[in-house]
Amino acid sequence: MKKGKLWTALLLTMVMCINPVRIGWNGTAFYENTVKAEEDDGSDTDGENSTETEIDPTVQTNDINGWPQGDAIESDAAICMDGNTGAVLYGKNIEKQEYPASITKIMTVLLALENGNLDDTVTFSENAVYSIEYGSAHLGLTEGEKLTLEQCLYGIMLASANEISNAVAEHIGGSVEKFADMMNQKAEELGCVNTHFVNPNGLHDDNHYTCAYDMALITQAAMKYDKFREIIHTQEYSYPETNLVKEKRYFANHHGMLMDESRAYDGFIGGKTGYTDEAWNTLVSTAERDGMLLISVVLHANGQDIEYGNTKTVLDYGYNNFKEVQINNLDQTVSDTEVIGIEDAQEAEKIRQADLSRDPFTVAETTTVTLPNSVDTSSLIRKMDFTTDKMTYYYEDQALGSTSFSYTGEWEPETETSAQTELQTESETETEAGGLSQMIQNGAFADNKVLTAIVGVYDKLDLFIKTHTIFAVILGAILLIIFIPLLLVSISRNKKYKKMIELRTQEIALRRQLEAEIEEKSAAQVEAELRAHELEMQLEEERRKNREKETPEEP
Repeated sequence: MKKGKLWTALLLTMVMCINPVRIGWNGTAFYENTVKAEEDDGSDTDGENSTETEIDPTVQTNDINGWPQGDAIESDAAICMDGNTGAVLYGKNIEKQEYPASITKIMTVLLALENGNLDDTVTFSENAVYSIEYGSAHLGLTEGEKLTLEQCLYGIMLASANEISNAVAEHIGGSVEKFADMMNQKAEELGCVNTHFVNPNGLHDDNHYTCAYDMALITQAAMKYDKFREIIHTQEYSYPETNLVKEKRYFANHHGMLMDESRAYDGFIGGKTGYTDEAWNTLVSTAERDGMLLISVVLHANGQDIEYGNTKTVLDYGYNNFKEVQINNLDQTVSDTEVIGIEDAQEAEKIRQADLSRDPFTVAETTTVTLPNSVDTSSLIRKMDFTTDKMTYYYEDQALGSTSFSYTGEWEPETETSAQTELQTESETETEAGGLSQMIQNGAFADNKVLTAIVGVYDKLDLFIKTHTIFAVILGAILLIIFIPLLLVSISRNKKYKKMIELRTQEIALRRQLEAEIEEKSAAQVEAELRAHELEMQLEEERRKNREKETPEEP
């Protein structure tokens, strides 16, 4: 009997080694197992890691002169970035190499959204299903099973399913290895500085690493897709019956700020959790308030309480200390413009003094930047990089927002004569357009305070129209829409009024004519006319009575 039990134990051990992913899945029981395995290795991450670490109090952004001071955090690296402008608001070791664990899957989903169709059918290969580590997060998909790409993306982001990440990688890239190449190419395209991927799921590999700054860039790119936002904000999802499994499978989102009331955050959209023994806890989170989108990344945190606490700290810091501001690119409102990528000193100086609203430049009228609450736009420096065609606004070497521009380099030829002619033309135009302003400046009405005030208002209005042309055109169109109907109504009423006055004039004239005629007649003539009129009335009355007598009564 003892030998039989021993052989049974050995047999079970062999089965687990051959097919570890399948053990523990039998219908609904599988759901309970996978929900408990919130992170990549299925371990309990609520507790603290046994390894003791020293807290690094250094927050690099605190070293920026005039920058809001952020609290120290326990995580090894963290960042808070404005997702709209790309401005780094809070930074601690943001370029330090770290292991990402399952937050890798944000890049996997980003590439799937860019290169796939949500209605595509994904068929699970043997490699996709069986190549994942024992005990890592999965949803029990089997070889040959089929899901749509959309269903796969929910399984990746909510349940952190590693076999689904593999299947999507094979579907999009042809193989896991080719998909990893696509991941690295995309990272380079986004401007990542310390990232290298070798798989689509984040299972540990010494050559699979990233940094907080790079993960914020990757998340910023993914957040441009409405479908990504919809997926990460979903609390629960289920798979219907498939070609191989005849029952529903349910799973929930692992992010605590969405699922745990004690960790809820105002404006929270969604994110991705991660954990391996080497990476410790990693967490990406996004929130939006009044149109301001913030992205936080926390890496190498010693437990869930620390990663969620640190996330709240950096997000609160962002919302409490910063604001988004629109800068008019066509105004010279910044203290200086630095030209990069132009070797000719004369051309560079010409660019610094140029009107960006005219050739050879094409640039958007405004740029959104993220400013500390205590900083004014006049403190910013504008850098025009002609190697990347990017115009970026900086405060103390901290990029706050950028926009693209184009430069043909083909300046209009300008001779001395043409320059003088243009200057004279501009002067004449200004005199014609603002003659009153010019006269006051010359002292013609220097003592007239009313005219001086009027011209001051006119000059401000003229400046506003020049610097806000589009807004002025829209406002002018609205005013036309309002005042044209009023003008038409006024014209119609004016015509009616004139007609009424004309009739009244004719009536008065007729009355005066009758009065004049009466005054010209004698009393006898007037009396005779009255008697004749009275007689006529009597005759008419008699004729009426006779007609009534002749009319027979109705039976």
